[in-house]
Amino acid sequence: MCPGISPNGSSRIVNGPYAAKAPYNAYVVYVDSAMTGFFGGGSLISDRHVLTAAQNIAGYVRWEVGLGSTVFGQLTTQISTQAIAHPSFNMANRANDIGFIVLPSPVVFTELVQPIQLPLQGRTLPYENEEGMVVGFGFNTVNGQVRSDFLKVGYQRVIGDSRCVGIFQITLPNHFCAEDTLQRSNVCNGDLGAAFAVSERRVETLVGIASLITHNCDSINPTGYTRVSPYRQWIRENTGV
Repeated sequence: MCPGISPNGSSRIVNGPYAAKAPYNAYVVYVDSAMTGFFGGGSLISDRHVLTAAQNIAGYVRWEVGLGSTVFGQLTTQISTQAIAHPSFNMANRANDIGFIVLPSPVVFTELVQPIQLPLQGRTLPYENEEGMVVGFGFNTVNGQVRSDFLKVGYQRVIGDSRCVGIFQITLPNHFCAEDTLQRSNVCNGDLGAAFAVSERRVETLVGIASLITHNCDSINPTGYTRVSPYRQWIRENTGV
Protein backbone atom coordinates (compact mmCIF):
# COMPACT_ATOMS: atom_id res chain seq x y z
CA MET A 1 0.00 0.00 0.00
CA CYS A 2 1.18 3.45 -0.78
CA PRO A 3 2.15 6.14 0.47
CA GLY A 4 2.76 8.65 3.27
CA ILE A 5 4.00 8.94 6.84
CA SER A 6 1.82 10.02 9.73
CA PRO A 7 2.23 13.68 10.71
CA ASN A 8 3.47 12.90 14.22
CA GLY A 9 6.66 11.46 12.76
CA SER A 10 6.06 7.82 13.66
CA SER A 11 6.97 5.13 11.17
CA ARG A 12 3.43 3.80 10.99
CA ILE A 13 2.07 4.24 7.47
CA VAL A 14 -1.11 6.11 8.21
CA ASN A 15 -2.68 5.61 4.82
CA GLY A 16 -1.76 1.97 4.58
CA PRO A 17 -2.13 0.39 8.04
CA TYR A 18 -1.26 -3.23 8.74
CA ALA A 19 -3.85 -5.78 7.65
CA ALA A 20 -5.31 -7.92 10.44
CA LYS A 21 -5.99 -10.81 8.10
CA ALA A 22 -6.62 -11.66 4.46
CA PRO A 23 -6.41 -15.45 4.16
CA TYR A 24 -7.08 -15.32 0.41
CA ASN A 25 -4.20 -12.96 -0.34
CA ALA A 26 -1.32 -14.24 -2.47
CA TYR A 27 2.10 -12.69 -3.01
CA VAL A 28 3.18 -13.41 -6.58
CA VAL A 29 6.70 -13.22 -8.02
CA TYR A 30 6.73 -13.60 -11.80
CA VAL A 31 9.78 -14.07 -14.04
CA ASP A 32 10.40 -14.59 -17.75
CA SER A 33 12.74 -16.99 -19.53
CA ALA A 34 15.66 -14.64 -18.81
CA MET A 35 14.75 -14.83 -15.09
CA THR A 36 13.81 -11.16 -14.93
CA GLY A 37 10.49 -9.95 -13.59
CA PHE A 38 8.81 -8.33 -10.61
CA PHE A 39 6.17 -9.05 -8.00
CA GLY A 40 2.48 -8.38 -7.52
CA GLY A 41 -0.63 -9.67 -5.82
CA GLY A 42 -3.29 -12.28 -6.37
CA SER A 43 -6.21 -14.00 -4.69
CA LEU A 44 -6.79 -17.65 -3.87
CA ILE A 45 -10.13 -18.70 -5.43
CA SER A 46 -9.78 -22.50 -5.05
CA ASP A 47 -7.26 -24.98 -3.69
CA ARG A 48 -5.40 -24.81 -7.04
CA HIS A 49 -6.09 -21.37 -8.55
CA VAL A 50 -4.86 -17.84 -7.85
CA LEU A 51 -6.67 -15.06 -9.70
CA THR A 52 -4.45 -12.13 -10.67
CA ALA A 53 -3.86 -9.54 -13.38
CA ALA A 54 -2.96 -10.78 -16.86
CA GLN A 55 -0.01 -8.35 -16.85
CA ASN A 56 1.55 -10.63 -14.18
CA ILE A 57 1.18 -13.62 -16.50
CA ALA A 58 1.63 -12.67 -20.16
CA GLY A 59 5.24 -13.13 -21.25
CA TYR A 60 6.30 -14.85 -18.04
CA VAL A 61 7.12 -18.51 -17.47
CA ARG A 62 7.45 -19.02 -13.72
CA TRP A 63 5.45 -17.86 -10.71
CA GLU A 64 6.32 -18.10 -7.03
CA VAL A 65 3.13 -17.83 -4.97
CA GLY A 66 3.21 -17.05 -1.24
CA LEU A 67 0.20 -17.76 0.99
CA GLY A 68 -0.80 -18.01 4.60
CA SER A 69 0.49 -14.98 6.48
CA THR A 70 0.36 -11.21 6.84
CA VAL A 71 4.10 -11.34 7.63
CA PHE A 72 6.24 -11.64 4.51
CA GLY A 73 8.86 -13.86 6.12
CA GLN A 74 6.22 -16.39 7.18
CA LEU A 75 4.61 -17.01 3.79
CA THR A 76 4.41 -20.57 2.52
CA THR A 77 5.40 -20.70 -1.14
CA GLN A 78 4.77 -22.86 -4.18
CA ILE A 79 6.42 -22.52 -7.58
CA SER A 80 4.17 -22.81 -10.62
CA THR A 81 4.99 -23.03 -14.31
CA GLN A 82 1.37 -22.94 -15.45
CA ALA A 83 -0.75 -19.81 -15.77
CA ILE A 84 -3.35 -18.51 -18.22
CA ALA A 85 -3.94 -14.88 -19.15
CA HIS A 86 -7.23 -13.86 -20.73
CA PRO A 87 -6.87 -14.47 -24.49
CA SER A 88 -7.95 -10.89 -25.30
CA PHE A 89 -5.58 -9.18 -22.86
CA ASN A 90 -4.07 -5.98 -24.25
CA MET A 91 -1.02 -4.70 -22.38
CA ALA A 92 -1.23 -1.25 -23.99
CA ASN A 93 -4.54 -0.32 -22.37
CA ARG A 94 -4.89 -3.21 -19.88
CA ALA A 95 -8.09 -4.43 -21.50
CA ASN A 96 -9.14 -7.84 -20.12
CA ASP A 97 -6.40 -7.66 -17.49
CA ILE A 98 -7.27 -10.89 -15.74
CA GLY A 99 -5.81 -14.38 -15.52
CA PHE A 100 -5.00 -17.15 -13.12
CA ILE A 101 -2.06 -19.18 -11.88
CA VAL A 102 -2.44 -22.95 -11.44
CA LEU A 103 -0.72 -24.24 -8.32
CA PRO A 104 1.21 -27.50 -8.69
CA SER A 105 -0.21 -28.89 -5.43
CA PRO A 106 -3.61 -28.26 -3.83
CA VAL A 107 -3.39 -26.08 -0.75
CA VAL A 108 -4.94 -27.17 2.52
CA PHE A 109 -7.47 -24.67 3.81
CA THR A 110 -6.82 -23.40 7.33
CA GLU A 111 -7.71 -20.30 9.30
CA LEU A 112 -4.82 -18.56 7.51
CA VAL A 113 -5.45 -19.92 4.01
CA GLN A 114 -8.94 -19.58 2.57
CA PRO A 115 -10.36 -18.89 -0.90
CA ILE A 116 -12.30 -15.69 -1.45
CA GLN A 117 -15.82 -15.73 -2.83
CA LEU A 118 -16.38 -14.56 -6.41
CA PRO A 119 -19.44 -12.55 -7.48
CA LEU A 120 -22.54 -14.45 -8.48
CA GLN A 121 -23.08 -14.45 -12.22
CA GLY A 122 -25.34 -11.60 -13.22
CA ARG A 123 -24.26 -9.39 -10.30
CA THR A 124 -22.36 -6.38 -11.71
CA LEU A 125 -20.36 -5.47 -8.62
CA PRO A 126 -19.12 -3.16 -7.22
CA TYR A 127 -21.57 -0.30 -7.18
CA GLU A 128 -20.64 3.37 -7.46
CA ASN A 129 -19.69 4.82 -4.06
CA GLU A 130 -19.32 1.32 -2.56
CA GLU A 131 -16.31 0.93 -0.28
CA GLY A 132 -13.87 -1.92 -0.79
CA MET A 133 -10.65 -3.18 0.73
CA VAL A 134 -7.36 -3.82 -1.05
CA VAL A 135 -4.30 -5.46 0.50
CA GLY A 136 -0.73 -6.00 -0.61
CA PHE A 137 2.96 -6.34 0.18
CA GLY A 138 3.84 -3.64 -2.37
CA PHE A 139 5.90 -0.49 -1.95
CA ASN A 140 4.66 1.61 0.95
CA THR A 141 6.09 5.03 0.10
CA VAL A 142 5.78 7.24 -2.96
CA ASN A 143 8.54 6.28 -5.40
CA GLY A 144 9.44 3.46 -3.02
CA GLN A 145 11.92 0.75 -3.94
CA VAL A 146 11.32 -1.88 -1.26
CA ARG A 147 8.32 -4.13 -0.62
CA SER A 148 6.62 -4.13 2.75
CA ASP A 149 7.55 -6.74 5.36
CA PHE A 150 3.93 -6.75 6.52
CA LEU A 151 0.68 -6.91 4.61
CA LYS A 152 -0.90 -3.47 4.31
CA VAL A 153 -4.54 -2.58 3.75
CA GLY A 154 -6.31 0.35 2.14
CA TYR A 155 -9.98 1.25 1.96
CA GLN A 156 -11.19 2.88 -1.23
CA ARG A 157 -14.56 3.98 -2.55
CA VAL A 158 -15.73 3.37 -6.14
CA ILE A 159 -15.96 6.56 -8.19
CA GLY A 160 -18.13 7.40 -11.20
CA ASP A 161 -17.29 5.90 -14.59
CA SER A 162 -17.07 9.29 -16.30
CA ARG A 163 -14.22 10.40 -14.07
CA CYS A 164 -12.54 7.00 -14.37
CA VAL A 165 -12.38 7.13 -18.18
CA GLY A 166 -10.92 10.61 -17.93
CA ILE A 167 -7.89 9.17 -16.14
CA PHE A 168 -7.32 5.77 -17.75
CA GLN A 169 -7.84 4.45 -21.29
CA ILE A 170 -10.27 1.73 -20.30
CA THR A 171 -13.30 -0.14 -21.56
CA LEU A 172 -16.48 0.10 -19.49
CA PRO A 173 -17.88 -1.74 -17.67
CA ASN A 174 -14.87 -4.07 -17.61
CA HIS A 175 -12.90 -1.62 -15.48
CA PHE A 176 -13.79 0.63 -12.58
CA CYS A 177 -11.86 3.11 -10.44
CA ALA A 178 -11.71 3.64 -6.69
CA GLU A 179 -9.95 6.04 -4.34
CA ASP A 180 -9.50 6.96 -0.70
CA THR A 181 -10.09 10.68 -0.17
CA LEU A 182 -9.64 10.45 3.62
CA GLN A 183 -6.37 8.63 4.35
CA ARG A 184 -5.16 8.61 0.72
CA SER A 185 -4.34 4.91 0.75
CA ASN A 186 -3.51 3.70 -2.72
CA VAL A 187 -2.29 0.71 -4.70
CA CYS A 188 1.45 0.85 -5.38
CA ASN A 189 4.07 -0.94 -7.45
CA GLY A 190 4.08 -4.52 -6.25
CA ASP A 191 0.33 -4.53 -5.54
CA LEU A 192 -0.99 -4.93 -9.10
CA GLY A 193 -3.09 -8.08 -9.38
CA ALA A 194 -4.34 -7.74 -5.80
CA ALA A 195 -8.02 -8.02 -4.85
CA PHE A 196 -10.53 -5.25 -4.39
CA ALA A 197 -12.95 -6.93 -1.99
CA VAL A 198 -16.38 -5.83 -0.77
CA SER A 199 -18.81 -7.26 1.74
CA GLU A 200 -21.58 -8.87 -0.30
CA ARG A 201 -24.31 -10.07 2.06
CA ARG A 202 -21.68 -10.13 4.82
CA VAL A 203 -19.31 -12.33 2.83
CA GLU A 204 -16.00 -10.92 1.59
CA THR A 205 -16.21 -11.00 -2.20
CA LEU A 206 -13.57 -10.40 -4.87
CA VAL A 207 -15.00 -7.82 -7.28
CA GLY A 208 -11.89 -6.14 -8.70
CA ILE A 209 -8.26 -6.81 -9.62
CA ALA A 210 -5.73 -3.99 -9.31
CA SER A 211 -4.76 -3.12 -12.87
CA LEU A 212 -3.81 0.55 -13.32
CA ILE A 213 -1.92 3.14 -11.29
CA THR A 214 -0.48 6.55 -12.16
CA HIS A 215 2.76 8.32 -11.31
CA ASN A 216 4.43 5.62 -9.25
CA CYS A 217 1.44 5.06 -6.98
CA ASP A 218 0.80 8.64 -5.94
CA SER A 219 -1.93 9.27 -3.40
CA ILE A 220 -3.93 11.74 -5.48
CA ASN A 221 -5.21 9.72 -8.43
CA PRO A 222 -7.59 6.73 -8.20
CA THR A 223 -6.63 3.13 -8.88
CA GLY A 224 -8.05 1.32 -11.91
CA TYR A 225 -9.41 -2.19 -11.38
CA THR A 226 -10.50 -4.99 -13.70
CA ARG A 227 -14.12 -5.73 -12.83
CA VAL A 228 -14.43 -9.46 -12.11
CA SER A 229 -18.17 -9.79 -12.85
CA PRO A 230 -17.91 -9.74 -16.68
CA TYR A 231 -15.41 -12.62 -16.53
CA ARG A 232 -17.33 -14.98 -14.26
CA GLN A 233 -18.22 -17.38 -17.06
CA TRP A 234 -14.65 -17.38 -18.39
CA ILE A 235 -13.30 -18.09 -14.91
CA ARG A 236 -15.78 -20.91 -14.41
CA GLU A 237 -15.05 -22.50 -17.77
CA ASN A 238 -11.31 -22.47 -17.13
CA THR A 239 -11.07 -23.20 -13.40
CA GLY A 240 -14.38 -24.80 -12.45
CA VAL A 241 -14.90 -22.10 -9.80
